Amino acid sequence: MIDHQNRIVHRTAYAGDECHLPETPLKDRSEVNLDTELEVLVEQKGYQKCSSCFFGSTFESHLEFNRPSRHVKHI
Repeated sequence: MIDHQNRIVHRTAYAGDECHLPETPLKDRSEVNLDTELEVLVEQKGYQKCSSCFFGSTFESHLEFNRPSRHVKHI
């Protein structure tokens, strides 16, 4: 799940209260299912991976770019 308002990528299956995803309006969310689309968002458009739900034992190591801090700065 992509939070375009805060520019954060979530793993929908693991997203919880710590992610604050419910606070993002539905119009500012979308889904990405391809690794190439995810890479574009993170590497080229500056999106961050949610440190609360994106990283874990089932995470594929070849997709890990930069692990963001646990706290997101709201602009």
